[in-house]
Amino acid sequence: MEWLKDLSDRFILWFLQTSSGFEKELTSEGRIEQEMWREQRLRNLKGLALRAQQRAGRKEESH
Repeated sequence: MEWLKDLSDRFILWFLQTSSGFEKELTSEGRIEQEMWREQRLRNLKGLALRAQQRAGRKEESH
């Protein structure tokens, strides 16, 4: 399911960039910062997915 969210995020970013000049006004430092935030968000999503899998595994073991 996370791959679908990542795909939709990438599509939205692509659409905004191509249709409205989104991010074209950013300086090089701004682009670096945006990329760092994007990577952080993806790591957070992966961590959440991993914890959800671990919780699901513990629930199955207890039943």
